[in-house]
Amino acid sequence: MEHVEGKRVASPGGKSGGKKVLLIVLCAVAAALAAGYLGLCAWAGSPAFWPNTAIAGVDVSGRTQAQAADVLSEALPQRLASSGASFVCQGRSYTVSGDDPAVSADPSAAASGALAEQAGDFFTRGGRFLAALAGGQELSLDVKIDGSPAAVEQAVKECAGPMTETSWTLEGDKLVLRKGTTGRVVDTDSLLSELEARFGLLLSGSGEDYPPIEAKVSTEAPAEPDFNAIRDQVRVEAADAYLDQDTYEIVPSVTGVDFDPAAAKAALDGAAEGEEVSFPVELTQPAITTESLEANLFKDVLGYGTTHCSSPAERWYNIDLAASRVNGVILMPGDEFSYNDHCGPYTLDSGYKKAGTYQNGQSVDATAGGICQLSSTLYWVTLKANLEITERNKHAFNGGYMPVIGTDATVWSDQLDFRFKNNTDYPIKIEAYQDKNHDLHVTIRGTDTTGIHGEPYSVVVSKVPYKNTYQPRDTIPVGSEPQRDPNYNRYNGYTVDVYQKLVDKNGKTVDTIFLYRNTYRASDAVYYYNPADAARLGIDPATGLMTLTPVTPTPSASPSGTPSPTPSAQPTPVVTPSAQPSPAESPASSPAPGESPASSAQPTPAESAAPSPAPSSTPETGPGMEPVA
Repeated sequence: MEHVEGKRVASPGGKSGGKKVLLIVLCAVAAALAAGYLGLCAWAGSPAFWPNTAIAGVDVSGRTQAQAADVLSEALPQRLASSGASFVCQGRSYTVSGDDPAVSADPSAAASGALAEQAGDFFTRGGRFLAALAGGQELSLDVKIDGSPAAVEQAVKECAGPMTETSWTLEGDKLVLRKGTTGRVVDTDSLLSELEARFGLLLSGSGEDYPPIEAKVSTEAPAEPDFNAIRDQVRVEAADAYLDQDTYEIVPSVTGVDFDPAAAKAALDGAAEGEEVSFPVELTQPAITTESLEANLFKDVLGYGTTHCSSPAERWYNIDLAASRVNGVILMPGDEFSYNDHCGPYTLDSGYKKAGTYQNGQSVDATAGGICQLSSTLYWVTLKANLEITERNKHAFNGGYMPVIGTDATVWSDQLDFRFKNNTDYPIKIEAYQDKNHDLHVTIRGTDTTGIHGEPYSVVVSKVPYKNTYQPRDTIPVGSEPQRDPNYNRYNGYTVDVYQKLVDKNGKTVDTIFLYRNTYRASDAVYYYNPADAARLGIDPATGLMTLTPVTPTPSASPSGTPSPTPSAQPTPVVTPSAQPSPAESPASSPAPGESPASSAQPTPAESAAPSPAPSSTPETGPGMEPVA
């Protein structure tokens, strides 16, 4: 111990100083380890898979995302095809094969998702990297099932069934009861989700020991019939003949019906599901017989109309198919008709072919092209029959096949529908067919009790003529005339007010109703020209219109010494579509009640619905498409 200026100084070799040094060293080591670990976490985030890494059993060690996707593209199809996921439904066993068209795995998405899974949390990445070095890592892969595999469809067919309530009919002097059946519904959404997960496990090699998936099936038993309520419906002074709205057949007329509810319940309790039981009832003479009802059903033409169907053959085919699904449809009083319910779905699997539609400004072949002509013609006829319209949507362009501008009705998928209601006191029936001349005929038959029918017409408020537009294209030879793109149809734009004139059986107008105002856009023709010819043709590149004064180029000597010809300034279309029928050429309007379908004339619009020449085919509309006739 030494003294300095009278103060005591501690010896540097004391215990306190040693502890501080050790603490400093430990902190330094910890900091170094932490820095090293963080550096490892950062390094492990490189865009490549770690060593000992597999995706669905396929080794992708050291590969980039793109390289891994290539490897998966080669290996996955075979691995998927050789796998199969089993499930059980109602005691029956089924297997979805990996080569089913509904089962798929996207290699690019798998590689991208696996790399994101490997990156994971930054602070755990280093530890997971070391674990992969030691024992490897298996990254997951998503298997998608789009649609319904064949095995699932078979299971639904064999295990599921709709619930039916107990029903009854009166047949002669007997009351017939049909006992309801228990319904079964397979939860296909849950089943498909579990199958996707099982395929992912199978591909990674860890799903073989799992038991088959158990499909979830829910049941719904029919309700116990209210026999007193049935008796209230049957026990009447006079039960006239009527049309059964399930079978669309005439139920024989009866009157003075009564029965014992207790006896009916006892008979039904002893029956098996789906079985019919019957017992006698008391009947008296009816006021309306079956024969008299038959004489009045569908005896009148409530509305009739026809439009001409333009080519091609695929469009005629689609219209025929839709007409076959509408023809013969019967609506009871108060029933609502849905075009999509009867004619959809508009898919290749449903039988439709590809024909012209209007998409993003041009004519494109798409499935079910042409179906809107039937929905539009049917709408026209329902107006003439003076039925209640519950949904109608217009096209974006006026295609020209309707007798009156503004009486079209576009449909598509479950987004756009045409609906109307039978607001008469009797059933109505729809008849629709296309004849050999490709004229589409639609008739609505029923029982006319008012003598009033509709005569729809429209008034043109404004008209916007289509324009010829010009777009530069280097592939057009210099000095040639602009070439027209036939995929861009030409339609004038219109704004029209549509009215419904109600006329009685004597031809007297009893009311005129304003229905709506519709605006149809103009569709411009498109021509292509070489940019070097803009001045010669008088085309303003800024607007795409031929509004400038053509500048005739100075003739120059050709290599052979012959001056080059100077093309004319006006374009000549390469393709000129055939003309489409004008609305004024459309067939006659619906006859008054009691008249034949062709006995009266159609209202003629103030202007033609389409310019001449018009396209030879009439595109439709759909999701992502611009509505057009």
